[in-house]
Amino acid sequence: MASLKDLLRTAPAWSAAVLTTTAIASMIQSWQVQSGLLDLGVKIPAGLALETAGRDFAGLLLPLLAVFGFALLVAFSLAHWLKPRLPLLAPIAWPLAGGLAIAAVLMAMHAQFQMTPLAGARGMDGFILFCLAGSIGGFVFGWLKPC
Repeated sequence: MASLKDLLRTAPAWSAAVLTTTAIASMIQSWQVQSGLLDLGVKIPAGLALETAGRDFAGLLLPLLAVFGFALLVAFSLAHWLKPRLPLLAPIAWPLAGGLAIAAVLMAMHAQFQMTPLAGARGMDGFILFCLAGSIGGFVFGWLKPC
């Protein structure tokens, strides 16, 4: 069992992972939605696209930080426990945990609401990109985590 001291030592790495995952997922969300509008023939000036991405980030920041933060906390805790028991997966434990955490969140949303409230993650490409955001967050965690 991890001590409070261990948790406090890894808190900066976890925070960076959550913020990284949230920022990337927000960019993907905005890009996916704007891409769908472009496919419908809607013209989006570059300035408006950037402004929309910024507003998306601001609007999604707190909900995504909370949901992704909890998911990554659980996933990283499980990965910490599994790493010594599954040595072949140990080198990719953190990115794998991050990607699976986001996949679990998206699947739970879909199970609860029969769709995900995150429009950018509704298609398979969006789902994979969101999971990739979690994997990048996991990489950041592993990179910054104290030994």
